[in-house]
Amino acid sequence: MKNMGLLFILFTLLFFQPHRAQAQSSPDCSFEADGSIVCTTGGGDGGGDNDDDGNNPNSTPTPCVPGATHKETIYRPEPIRLGEGQCSIWEVEALDCTGEIVFGGNVGTGDCPQVVSQPQHPCDIFSVTSGGITCDAVGWNVRARVTFPEIYLDVRPYPATLVRWPTAVRNGGQPESTGSGGVDYIPNGGGSPGNPQEGDWRDLRLTLTLRPAGPLLVTLPHIGNLTLADQGVTGNPTQILWEVPSHPAAGGGPLAGSVGGLEELPGDIPLFVGTGRAPYRLFWELRYYEYVAKMGCVAGPGGNGNYNCGGGTGHREIVGYEWERNSSGGEIPPTAVQNLPASVMADTNNDGMPDAYWDKNLTLRRMDDNNRVDNPQYQRSWNWGGIIYWAVREGQGQIGWPGSVP
Repeated sequence: MKNMGLLFILFTLLFFQPHRAQAQSSPDCSFEADGSIVCTTGGGDGGGDNDDDGNNPNSTPTPCVPGATHKETIYRPEPIRLGEGQCSIWEVEALDCTGEIVFGGNVGTGDCPQVVSQPQHPCDIFSVTSGGITCDAVGWNVRARVTFPEIYLDVRPYPATLVRWPTAVRNGGQPESTGSGGVDYIPNGGGSPGNPQEGDWRDLRLTLTLRPAGPLLVTLPHIGNLTLADQGVTGNPTQILWEVPSHPAAGGGPLAGSVGGLEELPGDIPLFVGTGRAPYRLFWELRYYEYVAKMGCVAGPGGNGNYNCGGGTGHREIVGYEWERNSSGGEIPPTAVQNLPASVMADTNNDGMPDAYWDKNLTLRRMDDNNRVDNPQYQRSWNWGGIIYWAVREGQGQIGWPGSVP
């Protein structure tokens, strides 16, 4: 690929800077909860021989150094824009203590790393409903729940239009959704918060994230299937035209009076019934600190009389303990969830295997003539859990605007 030469140069500059600690070690890559792959390339402690750090056996290292940073290379898979297996590549500097990115930017595109394996998710029990997904990690007594985000179909005119009247629909947004749960302390080593022992964990946090996996799919009678990309609240809508009214003879269904929220319409007007939904992928991320022993080079021979560091003048032994940050993550496909309702399974690539979850938390928002949904005169919303009711009238009559004369 054209970008591979640039990518090689970037990796060379990044991984072999002589002033960075661990600059010549291989990057440590992990699959993150947002679907990206993060490769860390050393700390920000100013360098030095790691074997000689903390020679004072009585020292107690802090969990992290405020302000210290490390470099990360982030690969963000973008199969729709770049092709399958292709990533956008970001070089960033992140804080050691919080993981917050302090600066960086996009440096190009290239192949996603193929050597990264996705760890098995930690969920022992799943509960998936139309409202959201709950993961129970029984061994840690941790529960995380993420709700399906509210997705938007912006419509005009609504709740009624006319035959052959210019009618508009827009994907008004498909945001992400995140939920988490955690536990303060897990005494794996038998310690306590005031007296930690090697192997203890603290600040464990399990996070679930639902991310869009495709466009909003809308099906309307006599219109067919619409594939609507996310346009946000400022994008241009798609124009549609109904050729027949929502009469029972044309497939009109329930009467407006039987559907809650449609009191603007005469109760005896029949409605067309459509659907709207969007696929989402589920990711997990686990972060925690583990209390670990720190090895260092101490002058003189070891207990067995041998020297193994310091050019033959010292031996390695535990010189202190510190809280070490750990993280892992990956994707939870529908195939990993037992007893998942078929109505929630989405097959986005049409290979016969579900690879995403259907989000039916669809809110319809009424637009004005300028495609705005925040105009007080027209502003209103409806949510029937993925169902779309729409009245289509023939000839003159009410077309769904507040204050209109039928």
